[in-house]
Formats: sequence, C-alpha cells, structure tokens
Amino acid sequence: MAHNPADAEDLVQEAYARAYASFDQYRPGTNFGAWMRRILVNQYINEYRREKRRPRQYLVADTDEQQRPHPDAHRRMGCASAEATALAHLPSRDLKAALSKVPPVRRTAVYLADVEGFSYREIADFMGTPVGTVMSRIHRGRKQLRDLLLSQYGREEPPAS
Repeated sequence: MAHNPADAEDLVQEAYARAYASFDQYRPGTNFGAWMRRILVNQYINEYRREKRRPRQYLVADTDEQQRPHPDAHRRMGCASAEATALAHLPSRDLKAALSKVPPVRRTAVYLADVEGFSYREIADFMGTPVGTVMSRIHRGRKQLRDLLLSQYGREEPPAS
C-alpha cells in the first residue's frame, strides 16, 4: 500500500501501537489477522487523507534575508519569466498571441503536452493536480485556442461531396 519500505514500516508500527492500545476491543474467537488488517488499512487511509490536506513541502537550502531575491528583481534586471521565454520561442506570432489569451493553468497544461511532449501523468505531477484535471485543462485549453485561431482565420469550409 505505501509503495515505500520506510513508509510501510512506519505504517505497520503505528498499526501495532493502535492495536495494542485498543486490544480490549478485540473479541476472542474472531479472526485476529482480519482485525489487524482492518487497523492497518484504516491507518493507511487516515495517513493518506492527512497528507492530502497538508501543503506540499520542498527542501531548500537555508538562506538569510540578504540572499533572497527581491520580488521585482527579474523585472529590474530585464529577465523574462520562463513562460515568457517559452512563448517567445514558438514559431507563429498568431499562435503566441492566441496562447497568451488562454488562462495560465490551461496554457501551461497545453504547452507541456503539445509543445514539450510530456505525458498527462508527468504534467499532473508537475502541476500537483489529478490526471483528470490535467486532461480537462488540456481539452478546454485546446478548444479555447482553436476557437481563438478560427475566429482570426475564419472557418474552413468542408470539402464538397
């Protein structure tokens, strides 16, 4: 369940502690293994829910105030954001303009999928969202992009049969 030996050991240890604390609730003659498994599964579910509620934490080196960049440092130095740099490297001006009108979360998902070629799972990991949310953002972002480009270039007539 834990997909990590250290987490599995912690889970088992916590399950044993809970079983020991509530051993008076165990009814002799019933399946002890099933009772322990239920405690273990409940503990896993509780830990999973607790982790989902907790904000993500990233390891960073210790810095003091002098080492931290000023919030406007990129603007003052003339550095563009990574997104602006990526959009600048797109081949078509019209595509850049249309893509800049798409909301940022959709734009990022579409860019990562269609330009960078990442899988939905990888994009979900990058963005910290479920795969279904990524799929929805990509679908809606592509649709919005298509509508913007079609409004600019007009609709192509289907070939006559």
